[in-house]
Amino acid sequence: MSALSPTVELGAQWPPLGVNAINPFELPLLNTVILLSSGITVTYAHHSLIQGNRAGVIYGLIATILLAVVFTIFQGVEYSVSSFTLSDGAFGSCFYFGTGLILAPIKYINPYWITGFSDAESSFVVKVGNDTTRKISVRIIPVFSIELPKKDLLLIKEIQSFFGLGRIRIRQRAGKSTVIYSVQSLKNLTEIIIPHFKQYSLLTQKQADFILFSKVIDLMNQKKHLELDGINQIISIRASMNKGLTPALKTVFPNIIPVQRPQITDQTIKDPHWLSGFVDGEGCFYVKVYKSASHITGFGVLLAFSISQHSRDSSLLNIIKDYLGCGVIENVSTRPDITNFVTYGINDLLNKIIPFFNQNRLLGKKLLDYQDFSRVAFLMKDKAHLTEKGVNKIRIIKMQMNTGRKFQ
Repeated sequence: MSALSPTVELGAQWPPLGVNAINPFELPLLNTVILLSSGITVTYAHHSLIQGNRAGVIYGLIATILLAVVFTIFQGVEYSVSSFTLSDGAFGSCFYFGTGLILAPIKYINPYWITGFSDAESSFVVKVGNDTTRKISVRIIPVFSIELPKKDLLLIKEIQSFFGLGRIRIRQRAGKSTVIYSVQSLKNLTEIIIPHFKQYSLLTQKQADFILFSKVIDLMNQKKHLELDGINQIISIRASMNKGLTPALKTVFPNIIPVQRPQITDQTIKDPHWLSGFVDGEGCFYVKVYKSASHITGFGVLLAFSISQHSRDSSLLNIIKDYLGCGVIENVSTRPDITNFVTYGINDLLNKIIPFFNQNRLLGKKLLDYQDFSRVAFLMKDKAHLTEKGVNKIRIIKMQMNTGRKFQ
């Protein structure tokens, strides 16, 4: 139905606007020949079995297995070179389901991507609760967690699979559903989570929370959380983490002096996957179509790739700027505590930003926005934005990006 009557969301055409379909007379045709050939060889083996021809059975089955291996390799090549994914709307779904790929999980997540994404979306929290079953009636609960919109459930499951532990739950709050991945087992935090972030270091000021979090874990492994003095030490550390002590905790522990918060100065991007993970959490690919009397169509098109951070991480944005070799650092007058890294220039986007993310793939739903963003960039490269037809194409692509995108 999508091919016979493509909707406006698909660009009113099939394949949808911006999707480059694979030529059916190239690799797909070769794979079809291989598939049919395997049918012939297995049939030959079957008839040889009926006739008692042992050699025919062996040769037929060996040929079938070899053809199956070649077919699988070529099918993998076809998937890897395609410009679209399973989540690229109706066309992506039809292609992958039609070619036999039922599920398309992420095969491998680079550990630096995990750290970059955690720099953007994770939290290291030490919860303090009341527990009358304990001698001092205080329970310390350390938690590493990542909370995302429910549409990112598959990505959360991939992160859980990467660590091989933790639990996932869905929370309803203010009419919105979010999915939370969390680890709070002292053993799992000690043996898996802490070692990961020590080997693949966080780069934002969240690294300070991680260092303090690690100290709490060390104290708990020494059973200090079962003693009053140890609890006071943990609360002193907790006072310097995140937003500090809550009013309730300040009431219960009025004389606590916060420990000194670590200063994070070593902010070196050691692997490009850290940046792709960080952008999956904090980046934005934006297309703006605006009225402009100076353009022949009456409209101008602006592309922007940006990363926003609290001003305390402005130095990291400068490091990202130098790493990518483009962009500018901007401060927003209406939000003085926010600093932005932004790249506007179409040449920088085409020659630096897009090649970087083609090589260091985004893994979350932001990948879809990036793919649409890239399509607009190449339309602009071909000067399509200077024609009325081209501007209309860009408008349709923009409509389905970011907040305009509808997820199942």
